Amino acid sequence: MFSFVLLSCPHCHKSHANAATQPQMSIVIDDFGSYDESGVQTLLSTDIPITCAVLPNVDNTEKHISQIQNSKNKEIILHMPMQSHVNLPKDWYGPIFINSGDSKEVVTQKFEKCLKQFPSIKGFNIHIGSGVSRNKETMKHIYNYANANGFYFLDSKTIETNAIELAAEETNSLYLGRDEFLEADKNKSYSNVKFRLLQTAKTALEKGNAIAIGHVGAEGGEQTVKAIIDTIPEIEKMGVKIVTLETIYSNLKTNK
Repeated sequence: MFSFVLLSCPHCHKSHANAATQPQMSIVIDDFGSYDESGVQTLLSTDIPITCAVLPNVDNTEKHISQIQNSKNKEIILHMPMQSHVNLPKDWYGPIFINSGDSKEVVTQKFEKCLKQFPSIKGFNIHIGSGVSRNKETMKHIYNYANANGFYFLDSKTIETNAIELAAEETNSLYLGRDEFLEADKNKSYSNVKFRLLQTAKTALEKGNAIAIGHVGAEGGEQTVKAIIDTIPEIEKMGVKIVTLETIYSNLKTNK
C-alpha cells in the first residue's frame, strides 16, 4: 500500500521501517444537509481538511453544499441513504434511498436523481444502509456504477459484513473502509471522540492511512467538532497528516 525503506540502526541489531510517504488520516463528517445544524458552522470556519458527506434532497442540502464550497480545504461527497436490515421510519432516510431489492436500473436512477444537487463530487458513502450492505449483488452494481462514473465509494461499515469487500474484489474495485466511528456506541462525549481520533491516528501510523467517521447534527454536533479542532495538533505531532478522503483514495489507487 505504501512503500517503506529499511534503515539499519548503528546502535542496535534491529531494523526500523521509515515510511517513504507520511502516514495519512482522513476525517469524514456525515449528516451535512440535515435540519439539525449543530457543529456545521464551527467546522466550516476552520481550514482543517475534512470530507463532508451531505445528505441528498433534505432540509439544508443545497445550503450546506454552498457553504462547504466556500470553506477552505473541504471536500464534498454524497451521503447516500440505503435501506437498513430492520424496519425504520421512511423519513429517517429522506425522500430517496436505495432498497435492498432495487434493480440495477432503479439503483442507477436513484443515484442520478440525488447527484443532480451535487456539483463535481468525487465519491459517496452510506447513510444507514445495514441492509443494502449485506446484499453483495446490489453492492456489486454500486461499485460498477461508481467505477463507470469516476467515483470512489467508502464503506461506512454500519454493520459487520464482508459482502462489500467481496463486491469490491469481484468488480476489481479499490476497497475503502472506515476504521473508527468517532461517536462509537452512541457515546458523543468530547473525551470519547478525542480518544477515537487518537486511535485512528495510531492506525494510520501502523498501516499508512486511516479513516474516521463522525457527525454534525444530532449524532455528534459541537462536541465532535470541538474534539476534532483540539486534537488535530496532537495528531500532527504524532507524524500523521490530515487529508481529504480523495487524497487517500488517489494514493491507494496509484500504489494498487
